[in-house]
Amino acid sequence: MKVLKLTPFFHHPDVKVWPADYDSVGGMQVQTWRQAVWLAEAGVHQHVMTIGFPGLPRLRPLHASLWVERMMVPMPRIRSEFSGLVGLTQSWALATLGALLRRSRSHDFDLIHAHFDGQIPALLVAWWARRLLRLPLVVTVHCSRLAVYSPHSWLDMQQHRLARWLERKVVAQSSAVMALTHRTADVLGQDARRVEVVPDVVDTARFAPPADEAVAAFRARHGLGPRTVGFVGRIAKEKGWHHLVELARALRDEDVRLLVVGDGPQRGRLLEALEAAGARDRVTVTGFIPNDEVPAAMAACELIVMPSLYEEFGGASIEALATGTPVVAFAVGGLREVLGGITPELLVAPEDTAALIRRVKDVLAGAHADHTAPDRLRAHVEGRFTPAAMGARTLDLYRSAIAGHA
Repeated sequence: MKVLKLTPFFHHPDVKVWPADYDSVGGMQVQTWRQAVWLAEAGVHQHVMTIGFPGLPRLRPLHASLWVERMMVPMPRIRSEFSGLVGLTQSWALATLGALLRRSRSHDFDLIHAHFDGQIPALLVAWWARRLLRLPLVVTVHCSRLAVYSPHSWLDMQQHRLARWLERKVVAQSSAVMALTHRTADVLGQDARRVEVVPDVVDTARFAPPADEAVAAFRARHGLGPRTVGFVGRIAKEKGWHHLVELARALRDEDVRLLVVGDGPQRGRLLEALEAAGARDRVTVTGFIPNDEVPAAMAACELIVMPSLYEEFGGASIEALATGTPVVAFAVGGLREVLGGITPELLVAPEDTAALIRRVKDVLAGAHADHTAPDRLRAHVEGRFTPAAMGARTLDLYRSAIAGHA
């Protein structure tokens, strides 16, 4: 079986520096990479067409059965607070569609697997890929316009209706659809032939409670004290970074430091807001760190906070639980399913900053110690969100799609 994987975002695991202009690493990047590696190890040959950044090879192997091709047309470097660079996904889409057109009469792929998060360019690529290559199409919906997505700018609001229409069309023409949560599966099931819930996963061998020496080294490297609350993710509007400002102010009285791990198009705004609030000296912002350092970062925290405006799934939540670190979050999107099944008392009403702060302080005071025991949190992840379960379902969908197309 040979699969063409089309995704605007894909993690490049060997890089130590990731330019924020090219969109910092988020859940979609990490999950598409993890899935591709697992499938390669299971013997599935894959060719990935994705976004890259200057300095990466145009084509390179990550595994004997996994090749990654960087797809972009020349574009001006105009910064955007929402996508890193204006036209980033459009550049990828044009390059990818051009390559598909050239290969439409001669290729050896058996299946197309498209990943999208509600952006119009990725939806158009999925739509045209099936027609150009005349192959069965499987899609993974990392963020659904129909079920979860909330527009975050005036321009995005104008595009929202078209994006919803396109998502419905792509879902309807797909042989199979992978949804991350039951809520989204129920919505997409109205248009899809077949919908399966295939949640994000975490490699519990990599994301495990790190050795004390690794955690101590991370603390020393970033000047962290004994008490720390963490945020891990893109610094972007949809991740609710403005709630971190009030949280940082509230934690000053508790002598607790706030750790922000990640980068993004609105990092400058976050730093300015912290400075204006008089809380900058109590916050450490690491910027991008390699994926293999994230477990130590999470384990260095007493808890992780996720104040997102919306989340299709919230992959950082299961990574934190796998390291034994509890998560306090707004009850949005997939977080209601993921965290509601293990620590529902740590979910608070969306956009309620005061409630979020109270719950964080409760955890710091030990109020939920019985429910947040590290072994309990990790066992929850090991029973539901491991690559083996994801891989078996994915392979089944691939085989069924190819058989049905034949």
